[in-house]
Amino acid sequence: MDINARQIGYLEFNYLDQSETYQYSVDQLSRVKACAPLMAKLGNEVGVWETATQTFDTAYRKSSTEAQTKTLKTIDDERDSLYSGLVGTINNATKSPIAAQATAATDLLEPIKRYDVKTGGEYQQETMRIDQFCQDLLANYTSQLTTLGLTEWTQALQAKNLEFQEAMRARTDDQAGFVKSELSQLRQQMIAAFNAFRKLANVIFIYEGDTAYATTIDQMNAEVRHYKQIIARKGGGSSSSSSGSGGTASPDPSQGGTASPDPSQGGGNEGGGGASPDPSQGGENGDTPGTGGDSGGGDDNGDDNNGPIGDAE
Repeated sequence: MDINARQIGYLEFNYLDQSETYQYSVDQLSRVKACAPLMAKLGNEVGVWETATQTFDTAYRKSSTEAQTKTLKTIDDERDSLYSGLVGTINNATKSPIAAQATAATDLLEPIKRYDVKTGGEYQQETMRIDQFCQDLLANYTSQLTTLGLTEWTQALQAKNLEFQEAMRARTDDQAGFVKSELSQLRQQMIAAFNAFRKLANVIFIYEGDTAYATTIDQMNAEVRHYKQIIARKGGGSSSSSSGSGGTASPDPSQGGTASPDPSQGGGNEGGGGASPDPSQGGENGDTPGTGGDSGGGDDNGDDNNGPIGDAE
């Protein structure tokens, strides 16, 4: 037994937001998976941790409308281009020296004026008006469209408008299926899975010694120190705990006994109760994780304060 073996340091996740927590988990996972001795001992625990991380990522992406909003914007731009081109062609045709074309174009000015489509405006209103405009043209102005060769153009605009409607519906469905508290719970499951791995790994380091794991432990603790600096900048902890020197900051409350130095700061064991309780742990053994506060600060027994990235539309 090596009571002075290196230990993976404890981190207070309550001061990290959702994206920071996820990035920390992903980065630490990559280090652990590259350590064959650790994977041989704790492959199952790493698998649970990785699954929890992936599950959180999937839910987070689903809750965020950012990607879907970009898709909507792209389709909307294409739709606007088709509409503007169609109207521009009709306006130009009113000046055609070919009487039939000029007459057909003049006839089409009436539905253009009637529906008064505003490109770049409110999504729902533009979508409704383009839908009615295309239906009217294709049902009641077939000869005019044929004369100007604009039937396929109008059909293309109608199809693009339908594509936009389907994309909007998909985004709405995803938002409706997203439960904010569920994402908070998944975040806590990811944190709990990491902490379960960390505690078992630290026990292995004590009983087997840290020689075979030294590089990985040092890399992981460098990441711990980096995130402690982030927390300190948010006002959630002392920057002195991230200096790499010994000290008594951030004891791990999941272990019984008296407080001991933070093992991420070069020396000391994974300590016990005292200051800086880990709010992701509901009790001594972390059996009842909280729901997580994701706005930075606060505690992990409250609801998330960060919702999905919304869209003003």
